[in-house]
Amino acid sequence: MGSPHQSFSRRTVLAGSCVLPLEIDAAALADPSVAACDTWLARHAEQQRLGRNWQEIEHRAFAELNWPKLNRTQRARHREQLEMDGLYDEMDALHEQNQALLTSLPSIVATTHLGICGKLAVAAIEACPEDHPELHHLIASILRDYRAFHGA
Repeated sequence: MGSPHQSFSRRTVLAGSCVLPLEIDAAALADPSVAACDTWLARHAEQQRLGRNWQEIEHRAFAELNWPKLNRTQRARHREQLEMDGLYDEMDALHEQNQALLTSLPSIVATTHLGICGKLAVAAIEACPEDHPELHHLIASILRDYRAFHGA
């Protein structure tokens, strides 16, 4: 699938982890790691969506309201600040929920290939490519290889 230094973005890892067969067997449904990882990945995707919305609002505020020139009191008078604060609060709550789930993931035993893929997808996302590029690429490549080997 390319060179050993191929880039795996969070989006690539997330998208790949969400590709499930149309028919999931009973073993996968009984695998607690599948549900846990699906929950974590869904929250992460929602955080990403909320972050993009926050950036769009901020961009609009910069362009239309000269945002950098406004002080805190002036910014608070604009609906953009209220919207951004609400989005930030939602992202923060999702992050806290995912951190709690992340703490418990190592103790949840994956009993299917989907559970293992889910755990690897979470690990690849948590190993931020900006902070730990080698680790992120290693985990993403293991996930890719595992899927190829097991036809997942």
